[in-house]
Amino acid sequence: METAPIAPPDNRPAAEQWAAQTEAFRSWLKEQLKSVPMTLHGIEVRAGIRGNALGKFLRGERGAVASLSPLQIKRLAPILRISEEQLLTRAGHLSHLPDRVTVDQAILGDPDLDYEDKRFLIDFYRRLKLARRAESGPASE
Repeated sequence: METAPIAPPDNRPAAEQWAAQTEAFRSWLKEQLKSVPMTLHGIEVRAGIRGNALGKFLRGERGAVASLSPLQIKRLAPILRISEEQLLTRAGHLSHLPDRVTVDQAILGDPDLDYEDKRFLIDFYRRLKLARRAESGPASE
């Protein structure tokens, strides 16, 4: 899935900024969910979101559900095949992604890899780094 850059902060009051961020996230989420081969109810069940909260959020209904909680958003990440951090950032719950992501974080955040794949890749990467350090000696550290 494609991720767009995060817009720079603006000078509007916080409530207006949050409303704009929520609306932008709502529109983006609607588009992303179109590519998921499940019904909205099926997505809610799989993500453990109760009471039609996702549907209410997507329709922009006020009252009970003005926005999704960070936990509900995190539960959508594997369904959308996107990292939790990217999804929470897109939703406005994180101010930014880290400037530098470690190899371990990138591997662990990949929804297409299972536990054994992740463990193998991290172990291989760490062994490769150790071997390179041993080849170059302690002066390069």
